[in-house]
Amino acid sequence: MPGSAAAERPREWLALPGGGIRRVVSVRGTGDTVELIAHAAWQARLVSACGCGQPRLGSGRTCGSPECVARLGRQEAAAARPDHGR
Repeated sequence: MPGSAAAERPREWLALPGGGIRRVVSVRGTGDTVELIAHAAWQARLVSACGCGQPRLGSGRTCGSPECVARLGRQEAAAARPDHGR
């Protein structure tokens, strides 16, 4: 999707033994480490991430932290107002 985080990410490929290739993404780990993960696994992490970047829990809408639950409440209240989008 144009404009999504997945579209803005550089494309990386890992050469496999026997001449195959696999699409991967470099993810910064702790310190100076960089980990290669499969592109599909990276996309799944994006879908399951809360707005703060933590994994979503429970309802799947937030990570459950008080700040994120409050933010979700404000977003829902704003969407419910009749003048929303003007």
